[in-house]
Amino acid sequence: MKKTVKILSAILAVLCSGVLGACVKLGNDLPDSYTVNKDENISFFNFNTISFNNQSKKEITVSSTLNGGSFSGSLMLLDIIPIKEVNVHYDEKKFVVPCGDIFGIKFHTKGITIIKCSDITSGLSSFSPGNDCGLQPGDNILSANGENISCCDDFRNIIQTGKGEPIEIEFEREGKTYHTDLTPIKNKGEYKAGLWVRDSCAGLGTMTFYDPETDRFASLGHGICDSDTGELLPLDSAEITKAEISSITKGSDGIPGSINAYFSGEESDGTAFINNETGLYGVLNDPPSDREAVEIANIQDIRKGPAEILCTLDENGPQYYSIEITHVDYDEKNKTKNLQIIATDERLLEKTGGIIQGMSGSPILQNGKLIGAVTHVLVTNSAKGYGIFAQNMYNEIEKTPN
Repeated sequence: MKKTVKILSAILAVLCSGVLGACVKLGNDLPDSYTVNKDENISFFNFNTISFNNQSKKEITVSSTLNGGSFSGSLMLLDIIPIKEVNVHYDEKKFVVPCGDIFGIKFHTKGITIIKCSDITSGLSSFSPGNDCGLQPGDNILSANGENISCCDDFRNIIQTGKGEPIEIEFEREGKTYHTDLTPIKNKGEYKAGLWVRDSCAGLGTMTFYDPETDRFASLGHGICDSDTGELLPLDSAEITKAEISSITKGSDGIPGSINAYFSGEESDGTAFINNETGLYGVLNDPPSDREAVEIANIQDIRKGPAEILCTLDENGPQYYSIEITHVDYDEKNKTKNLQIIATDERLLEKTGGIIQGMSGSPILQNGKLIGAVTHVLVTNSAKGYGIFAQNMYNEIEKTPN
């Protein structure tokens, strides 16, 4: 009898340990936040429920008593075992127009960006005045001797007219403003600071969506970074222009492909005001009116499985291509690599080899709803890539000035 009890106790301990392990895994895999839309139910995996005010329900309908704000709840297993505490937010449905169009970007930085510090020879010694006063690549020079700097020529002129006297520099680093004194040195008849700087750049991207009520747009799914420093470029303004594809460089494992295009319009189609880790945001001047708006999916409704991307690969404009979502990362700290995707459409694989550069920003749709945008190609496997949640991008366009 005692032996039987010991065996049963051991079995029970193993089962409890297994259930506990499953609960921990579920807690890590499932979202910490959920969104409830008005007059709709919140849906979960079949074995999960959420509990409010000691009442456990398979579905929760937003009623007039729950309009607005956020709520706390417990995610439950089998209505019995608590998985974790979660936040539930009430919100209206969001509708946007998916795009998938290639566009050109004429980017003007805030001040001028330091690309590199270099040594200048003076007499028998060599040193970098810029580096010695504390400046470094990635910093943005905003003003010199109280004069705003908008281009490289402004900075060069102040250095030359200063004739080697110390120059008070105001610069920005990681969002904070600092001051230092830069003393240029004379070399071959000119005064130099030992700094390589940049004041603008140009590039191409894919438009993700726009809000038909405000004409605000979201694009790229990741920020525009300096090609030399790898740092986000601080945006003063950027013009959005039309672009046309000239060719496609097909990708292969270890060699990312690319969409090759050129600017095809002189007039501005819009202005960008925000460049951050989740994308480029602004306002379109005259967005297309012949396209239908779709709902942005709540993050908890996004599932592994079939989906589509909308992208432009030739003169026919945006087209839908089949993909598979292989992993969904609900971690709220991860802003840009929320989805792992793989191209499955034979037309796409034949033309591009999978996910390629220039495709960033291409809308991802599942079950008729916008769930995200392509952000990165996986270099080791050209068919695979990453995507960002569309909700993360929509949160940013609400900060964009009209």
